[in-house]
Amino acid sequence: MALYAQTTGTHSTTSASFVPIPGLSLTLPGGAGGSMLVILNLPNPFAVGNNYPGATFGISAGGTMSPVTACFTSGFQTVPTTGRVPTTLVVSIPLTDASQTITAMWSSVRGSTVTIDTPATLCAMFG
Repeated sequence: MALYAQTTGTHSTTSASFVPIPGLSLTLPGGAGGSMLVILNLPNPFAVGNNYPGATFGISAGGTMSPVTACFTSGFQTVPTTGRVPTTLVVSIPLTDASQTITAMWSSVRGSTVTIDTPATLCAMFG
């Protein structure tokens, strides 16, 4: 079984703490003892700002953040153009007795504005 969600439209955040990425949430089935491989793929995110802008991405499972994250930052204090930074995060989420919601999360780095304007995806499959 594979589960899949995809964004539409343009989304941005300036949040310094993790917030959900709109449209990227799935419900994993119950089944203690197994796990699912979860992949968050952002093919074209970018960040702008004046203090080495960037973004951090993560996965929340059942309301608890996975310690595994993905991040990018610029090597320039002020980005001259909005260079794209393809980012993929892969985590294994243990299944519990009950179903649980997984949500793709993001936050900005050092006050930057992070934007996705092409489809990003969240998928889960038995791993």
